[in-house]
Amino acid sequence: MAKEFSFEANDKKIEDVLFSLKRRFIVPRYQRPYAWNLEQVIEFWSDLITNNEPYFLGSFVFCTENEDQDNYVQIIDGQQRLLTITILMAVLRDHAKGFNQKQADLYQRHDIYIEDRYGQESFRVMPDDLLKDYFEKFIQRGGNDISVSNPQLPEEIRVKQNYDYFYQKVKEEIDRFSSNEDKLKQLDSIRKKVSRLIVINVEIEREEDAYEIFETTNARGLDLSVSDLLKNLVFKRIPAGKDRDVAKDIWQEITNNIYDTETELRKFIRYYWLSKYESVNEKKLYREIKNKITDWQSFLNNLKETSSDFNKLLVGTENDFMQYKNGNKIYNSLVALRIMNVTQCYVFFLSILRNYDKLKTDPSRIFELIEKFTFAYSSICNLPGNKVEKMYSKYAILVDKACEGTLQKNHSGKIQTILSNLEKELKENMPSYAIFSESFMGLSYRNTEYNRIMIKYILAKYDTNLRTTKENRIDFNNVNIEHILPQKPDSTWGLKAKDIKKYVNKLGNLTLLDKKINSVAQNKSIKEKLPDLEKSTLPITIELVKHLKSLNNKWSEKTIDNRHKEFCETGYKEIWHL
Repeated sequence: MAKEFSFEANDKKIEDVLFSLKRRFIVPRYQRPYAWNLEQVIEFWSDLITNNEPYFLGSFVFCTENEDQDNYVQIIDGQQRLLTITILMAVLRDHAKGFNQKQADLYQRHDIYIEDRYGQESFRVMPDDLLKDYFEKFIQRGGNDISVSNPQLPEEIRVKQNYDYFYQKVKEEIDRFSSNEDKLKQLDSIRKKVSRLIVINVEIEREEDAYEIFETTNARGLDLSVSDLLKNLVFKRIPAGKDRDVAKDIWQEITNNIYDTETELRKFIRYYWLSKYESVNEKKLYREIKNKITDWQSFLNNLKETSSDFNKLLVGTENDFMQYKNGNKIYNSLVALRIMNVTQCYVFFLSILRNYDKLKTDPSRIFELIEKFTFAYSSICNLPGNKVEKMYSKYAILVDKACEGTLQKNHSGKIQTILSNLEKELKENMPSYAIFSESFMGLSYRNTEYNRIMIKYILAKYDTNLRTTKENRIDFNNVNIEHILPQKPDSTWGLKAKDIKKYVNKLGNLTLLDKKINSVAQNKSIKEKLPDLEKSTLPITIELVKHLKSLNNKWSEKTIDNRHKEFCETGYKEIWHL
């Protein structure tokens, strides 16, 4: 039998939902951050301005369970639109200040502030804790200039971006009029259009009922992602009271762990599922979780522990890996993978970290192999990622199953077999030299952060390959990429920038130099630059100096191409060889 619950759903104007009642709205701390970007704001503004009649904005779901206690209504669904409307009201207020302070104060008191029966003022909408301070200071208070603010968090950046968009669009609307009186009328006209927007106002008396409504309501705004639906489902399945309060704290901890990695929560949840249960695309993920999970508290606890491991993989320091055997090697491979910005392998690594105490084997070798494979397969050859994602999911699940239970007698042998089979499959999927070299020979220096750090990584790998011991690691912060033939050669080279455009940025024309040496070398000729290059203690540059001397300091397109080809062959056969 379907569960019965009580709620009210009425068509209302925004005026009657947001501006008229003595109500305050709060975004629960477990809700997702403010996520509307320019795409949603542009659509909202276009609909607002082009429609002469009130139009439907969507459904809002509110929980009134604790309204009598603190006069706050929880926003279950609708925070994106309410916060965006508040930003627009702040823009109207700020424009009004230039013409009529009285009207600006009216917008502030009526649309942004709320005054209780004792004359105490507070804000109509309270955002989540991460956004609260910035939103209050630059949107709701009205006394601070947002144009000089320095937003740091993604949701703060979105607020400023959306404010700036609204500000410019409102300016265009009022600039069509010459008198201040007409400008003020136009501001009021925009505000009235907002107040007449039609919404379905759904009010739930119990929090658990709100989750049921949330799942089935199709509100205007960003499509609900698996993380939104899953969060809602978790709190619906965990009983109200202390357990649910604990669950909310755990969810916030998960969110914080993933937020630090600058990864979308829905991507992490999918990677967790792929690492433990089965390979599934995002569209089917929510249904799979809903159908398979029965112990929701354990599921939430596992998700929290895995979010900590995910955070460690993506942003952890070397100290975070000292508990593992050869933790420094594991960390070095992870740093390389972070540079490559390829993430499918984290599906497998999550299983390794989660089960590390049961592995009874050193996993550092597989981390190194995956680093090498990822560089060749993904970073250089850009081969299909979904194929290797399924592969990593398969072996992650095998590791998880092999480590089930408390008996560890045969864990080591099982894990060794799994790792050996994964290594074999990595080798089978390694691109051929023909495919690798075709892409590698196209490597070129470009002045972007990603490209610079990738070039440094590649050159550093060649440097390490020349060392007698492989333990040293180049500090990328202390070295620069040096063009042997300068991008803007001086007159001694007898070349113009346009003549060397095709080959000056090739890998064969690059080396690494200490920043102080690099600043001295600049655009000199080879003969003049050689004494500076000789100061370097990096094997890659020491080797280059020998090469230059053997060529009698002659450096041309042909020598650059030859060095590039040598890099390619050495890289494939030695450095990234599996």
